[in-house]
Amino acid sequence: MNLAHKQVRTDTPAALTAQQPEVYEDTFLTLTDLNPVQYDAARRSQKRTLSEIQELIRERQWEEAAALFYPVEEKLPELLSHQLDGRVREKIAFALGHLQRFDDAIAELQKCLKNDPDNFYLHNSLAYTAYNSLYSAQNREIFLSGKARIERIRLAHRHFEKAQQLRPDGVTNFYRQGMLYKKIENKSLQSVDLFHKAIVNWEHFSPAEKEKQQQQRKNYIKALYQYASALLEKGDARQALDVIKKCLVRDEKSECFSLVYKYFALGKVCFALNRYEPARDALLFSIKCNKQNKPVDFVYELLARTYLGMDNTARALQIITEVPEKRRRPYYCQTHADILCAVQDYKGALAVLERSQKRDSRSRHKSLMRMVKIAYLMRHYDRALKYASQADEFFKHKWGNHYDHALYWQSVSAMGLGDFERALNLAEKLETHNPDYPDLNKLKDAIKK
Repeated sequence: MNLAHKQVRTDTPAALTAQQPEVYEDTFLTLTDLNPVQYDAARRSQKRTLSEIQELIRERQWEEAAALFYPVEEKLPELLSHQLDGRVREKIAFALGHLQRFDDAIAELQKCLKNDPDNFYLHNSLAYTAYNSLYSAQNREIFLSGKARIERIRLAHRHFEKAQQLRPDGVTNFYRQGMLYKKIENKSLQSVDLFHKAIVNWEHFSPAEKEKQQQQRKNYIKALYQYASALLEKGDARQALDVIKKCLVRDEKSECFSLVYKYFALGKVCFALNRYEPARDALLFSIKCNKQNKPVDFVYELLARTYLGMDNTARALQIITEVPEKRRRPYYCQTHADILCAVQDYKGALAVLERSQKRDSRSRHKSLMRMVKIAYLMRHYDRALKYASQADEFFKHKWGNHYDHALYWQSVSAMGLGDFERALNLAEKLETHNPDYPDLNKLKDAIKK
């Protein structure tokens, strides 16, 4: 065994004439261990501090915990000299995280990991703290963007992966990393395998292990829900249906996850499979389960689209007006416009889309493209061309490249105006941008004729 020894100088009283032997400290034994009074005092301080912090955490007194014990270097120096600060720092980091002082919490956990690099709990805490900070930033509770956000995402991934290596049979870390991909990075495809792994790990536990790991069961249920959602985004609606049904069965008694969301998910999957009647029933039940009257505009919107799919436009129009106009988000207004078009109220649809797109900073191009098609069918080709140009400009400003649908409809609208040269130039620009665009050849042939 190769140990790092440190020679220690020994000053002996003059009365001791005999030469004292040289002694060496290492990670297993130091001089302090031969005279443990100070070390024992530090241990008592550590024990007392941990007990106090735990009580404050139990009472959710985060501010007081931070005020009493942070920074550790100033408040508890005796722990540092005996390397007893690790567990205290971990608890302090937990309190700092609840105060949304994420940078401070992460710094504390990184100090802990320098002394204990293979500690699962530290990697787990650091990954969760980084992940939580990204959620807070997404909810605009803190500011985190640009390079700092990218680095924070990398930090979370790195420690999730290390925690998974140390506990490959876990549930929570696979689920949370899946959520990091799906909700923070909008990369649903990368989340699929992680949600699946969380599910498989829980289902491989014995009954005794499930009882012991009961705190992870809630994340198993959430993983089922998110796995179904990710499968649906992937285009695998049939498997998503099996998974969401399993989620409903597994969570029937415990209700870890809201019935509103579970039955909404069931309705969404059935809608994707064109099973409109079961989709309608699931969505109506989802609304019925909303006992606390929380905003569920997403349920009403999908229910309205379901009635539209069932060719029941009157019921669709009735449902879409259930949510007050001031609470209608852009996607909701887009569906409202679709329904108004179905009942041939084109002016009403244009008015809804016009109001919506003005306050929409993310999906304005979708509203504008609906406006293009309505104007085109009304043979207002100049307005259609204007809307399509605005959609392309918005898309370029937001994502840095052309919007192929906008280029296509600019070309079609220019052709409607008789400006064939402009129509051809736009068609050629579309071909450069997306040579596989559907109906591109049909468009070019029409222009040439």
